[in-house]
Amino acid sequence: MKLVADGRSGDRLPTVRALMRQFGLSQAKVQRELDALRDSGAIVSGVGRGTFIGHRPDEATMPPSPPPLPVRSVLFLRRSEGLRRGRLVLDALQHRFKADGCQTLEVTYSDARHACRVLRSLPRFDGCVIQSSFETIPVEMLAAARARADALAVDGAWLVGTDLDAVGFEWGEPVERAVVRLRQHGHRDIALATTSTPFLANDLGLRRYEGLRERGDPHVILHPPLLVAEPPHADYLAALTDAICAQRKPDGSLPFSAIIVWGVEAGSTLRAALAAGGIRTPEQLSIILLGRTDIPEEADGFFNLIGYRASDQCDGLYEAINKQWAGSQSRGTLRLLPVHEVPGFSISQHLPASPTGAGRSRSRREPPG
Repeated sequence: MKLVADGRSGDRLPTVRALMRQFGLSQAKVQRELDALRDSGAIVSGVGRGTFIGHRPDEATMPPSPPPLPVRSVLFLRRSEGLRRGRLVLDALQHRFKADGCQTLEVTYSDARHACRVLRSLPRFDGCVIQSSFETIPVEMLAAARARADALAVDGAWLVGTDLDAVGFEWGEPVERAVVRLRQHGHRDIALATTSTPFLANDLGLRRYEGLRERGDPHVILHPPLLVAEPPHADYLAALTDAICAQRKPDGSLPFSAIIVWGVEAGSTLRAALAAGGIRTPEQLSIILLGRTDIPEEADGFFNLIGYRASDQCDGLYEAINKQWAGSQSRGTLRLLPVHEVPGFSISQHLPASPTGAGRSRSRREPPG
């Protein structure tokens, strides 16, 4: 019908009687024409509303619907020897992105070469989070990740001087806080136990500890650090316990009354291992753990703990990826997380030495404020 061909989508057609008069056609002929146009989708009719070209007038007057947002994809690249605390961060992070409608894929790798081969076999992603678990990320692996993702973020303070965002921490401030806390409880002989595996966060903690030793303090003796060769995801706890027990003198006493310990995933396991070695906490040895303050297994409701929150790390990585998606040009930032403390029962109140004997430790029954 010429009226439809010349009209615009959404225009209302005249009534059947008006069309009969306008074109000099019978009612049956007009009805057949309208039925044919309706069947072809050229017109639509609504009871009590009339007949319109193309679609209903309420659809015609509505603004066009915006195109659906693209579904973003995020790759999580994780070393297979990672620790439980790293697992918790990635699980929470995946939950956040999935809640935003993103598709996620987690891939584990054994070493950098393996990671490069895996990355070359994958499609492109909108974002990628790398969790290297104390291993260096070589340039080749970084280039392979860049070729597969628009936005990149590293879990941990592993890279410096690149345009890659990283979210992590350093153990210098927690180490110094732990020394101060032990001094407040009267401890004069203090040690530090950690891994000798080189990585930036731990290196900064050792540097701060050595700096305190070199600076000297007439009220405290900082003993040389006990360095355990094993990384935290290997037989670290057994080696750590052996290193502490090996410091005992012939009379069974230790040269230090307190120790700062890094890298323990389960406080109950450390406590049991030391007890099996003949060292009771805090009666014989006060301990402050360095770790994640929001993972209950680490403090185990007993240990004083200084460190960082896994939830803060998740938030930082989530924000880093989303800022890049939003077009932020401030790449290459290292976000250091705030330090938190968990009070506990693993620090005794150490009494100063008397003229006739060594100092004594008195166990506290209430956690320090």
